[in-house]
Amino acid sequence: MKTFNKIFLGLGIAASALGLSSCVGDLDREPRDPSEKTDVTGDMDAVFADIFLNFSTYGANGNSPVGGFDGGMAAFQRAMFIAEEIPTDEACWLWDPADYGESYNGGLFNPNQGCLYGAYSRLIINITLCNQFIQNVENGYFNDSNSERAANYVLQAKALWGACYYYMLSFYNDVPYLGFNAPVGSMPEQLPRAEVYNRVVAAMEEVVAGFKAENPNQKPVYGYVGLDMAQSVLAKIYLNAKEFSGTADWQNCYKNCKEIIDRLGHGGYYGNGLVRSYNAIFGANNDQYVVGNPGNEVNEIIWSIVGDNVNLTSFSGAGFLQAGWIGTNGVEKTMGKPTQNPELNNKTEETADGNIVYTYYANAEDYAAAVESYDKLDAKESWKKIVSEVVNGTAFSFDPNATGYIAQDWYNAGYGWKCMVARKSFVRKFEWDDAAMSVSKDRRVSLWQTSAHGFTAENISLVGDDWGNNGYLCPKYSNWAYNEDGTINEAASPTNIGSAKGDYAAIRLAEIYLTAAEAILNGGGGSQAEALQYVNYIRERAYGDAPGDTSHHWASLSMNDLQNERCRELYQENVRRTDLIRWGLWTTGYTWEWKGAVASGTNLPEYTKCFPIPTRVMTASNFRQTAGY
Repeated sequence: MKTFNKIFLGLGIAASALGLSSCVGDLDREPRDPSEKTDVTGDMDAVFADIFLNFSTYGANGNSPVGGFDGGMAAFQRAMFIAEEIPTDEACWLWDPADYGESYNGGLFNPNQGCLYGAYSRLIINITLCNQFIQNVENGYFNDSNSERAANYVLQAKALWGACYYYMLSFYNDVPYLGFNAPVGSMPEQLPRAEVYNRVVAAMEEVVAGFKAENPNQKPVYGYVGLDMAQSVLAKIYLNAKEFSGTADWQNCYKNCKEIIDRLGHGGYYGNGLVRSYNAIFGANNDQYVVGNPGNEVNEIIWSIVGDNVNLTSFSGAGFLQAGWIGTNGVEKTMGKPTQNPELNNKTEETADGNIVYTYYANAEDYAAAVESYDKLDAKESWKKIVSEVVNGTAFSFDPNATGYIAQDWYNAGYGWKCMVARKSFVRKFEWDDAAMSVSKDRRVSLWQTSAHGFTAENISLVGDDWGNNGYLCPKYSNWAYNEDGTINEAASPTNIGSAKGDYAAIRLAEIYLTAAEAILNGGGGSQAEALQYVNYIRERAYGDAPGDTSHHWASLSMNDLQNERCRELYQENVRRTDLIRWGLWTTGYTWEWKGAVASGTNLPEYTKCFPIPTRVMTASNFRQTAGY
C-alpha cells in the first residue's frame, strides 16, 4: 500500500538540485560536483526528498556519489549492515576477500578495506545533504523557507543527521564532525568522541522538543520521520552513553523509551503495539506497519527505509538482506506426470518410489511432448519426479547429490547471491527442539535453511565455494506479502522479478522495549517487573502465542537473558557490534567462530572497538588515524 503521491516527491529532480543522482529508474547518469546548485527555489519538497533517497537507494557503479567504488556497498543500510553485523557472531561474508576475507570477518580491520570507505563516505554524504538543506532553508533559499512545512522539514533533516552521528559515534573515537552550519564541501572537524556526543545529544534533545512543540501526537507522512524516530535515535545514543562519552546515562535512555512506549505501545493483536506476526514485519507489504502510514493502528516500524520493486529499487535494504542470504541450489519444481484427466491435476499420490504429482494437459500435442520429456528422465534424473517437500503449495524435488537445498521461489525472490552464512554461535542462541538445530517453535527462524535442508551449522571456512557446507542461511526478509497472522497472501504479493518490494525496518518498537528493559536493569528507572513484561512481549510474539498465553514467558530476567533475547529479536538490524562492545563482549569474554581471524575464535585487540579512518580519507585530510592502526 505504498503511497507515492507525496513520498519522495519529484524523484530525479532533487538529485540534479543537489548534484547527486537519484538512483531511481535511470541508473546510467553520472553524478556531478556535490557542491553544485541549480535554481530550485520553488522545489523545496523535491530537494528535501533527495535526502531520503540517499538513505533508501544505492548508486550503480557508474552512478554512485562515492566515485570509483561499488555503489551497492556504499548504500546506507548495506554499509551499516556490513559494519555492524559482518564482523560479529551473526554473519559472515563469503566473497571479495580483499575487502572481507578472514580479517574483516574476524573483526581485524585495516584502513584499505573498501567496505570501511563505503560506510564513512555514505555517512558523510548524508550528513552533508542534511546540513545543506538546513542551511538553504535558514538562508531563505527556497520560496517556502518561512513556512511551517519548512520548519518541519528542518527537524526531519536534523533527525536524520542525528541517526548518522549515532553510527559515527559508534565507529570512531576521534569523530569527523560536521555541525549544521558547516560549509558544504568543507572538511569535517575531527573532535573527541565525548565532545561530539555532547553536541549530538544537545541537538537531538532540541529536535525532540521541536517535534513535541508542533504536535506530539502528529504522525509523519509515510516514508518520512517525526518525533518517534528522533526520540528513538536519542534513546539509542543514551543507551551507549558510557562508550560514547565515558559516563552512562541510563535515566535518559529509559525516559525517552518510556515516552515512545506510551505513545506507540498499544493496539493490535497483543495490545502492546507489536505486529502479530514476526514474518509480517519483514514482508513485501510491511509498509502497513510503519509509523505514519494510515489504516493500521499498529505502528511497530518507527523508522522505515523505503523500498519498492518498481519505483524505488536498490541493492540495499530489504532486497539486499534477502538476496545476500539465498540462492537456488539442488532444488527444482517436481516434474509432474503428464495426464489428460483434469481431476488428477495437481494431485499428489504416494507410490513405492516416491510421491507423484500430476500435471494436466488439455492439448494433445502438449501432452505428447510432456510424456516424451517425462519418459526421457533416466535413473540419474529420477529424483526430479519425487516430491521432496511442498512449499507454498508447490512440490519441489531435491537433487541427492547437492549440498544444501533451497529455492528463491520459496521467498518469491528475483535475486539470490549466496553471499552470507550465519555463525554457529549465533544459531545456538535460539531455542531448538532437537540436537541437529533443525526444528524450533521460535518463529523468528521460520525462514532459515538448516540441517533439515542439508546445510551445516559448522563454519569450516569463509570461502564462497563452500556455501552450503559452511553455515546456516538465516534470511529474515521475504518478498511475499503476509496476512496479519503471518500466512502468505499470494494475491497481494509482487512478482519475483528483480528487487524485493518491502521496506527496511531500521528501528522498531520491539527494539525500544528491549532498550528500555536494559536501561531498567542498569538502574535507569522503572521496575524489574516492567522490564520483564517488555521482554515477555517479545517472546510471546516470537512463539506465536495467543494473548494471555504465558507458555514462553520468563518468570525473571537477568542481563544475560536480556542480551540473548535482544540478539534473537534484532538480528540483522544493525545493532550487534555496538551491543557487544557495550556489554564488554567484543574483545574478551565471548568467543565466536572466526573471531580474530581464527577458525575457533580468539580475543580481539582493544583498538578494534573503533574503525580506522579509511586510507583515501587520510590522504585527503589532516585527520588523526584511530589509535592502533
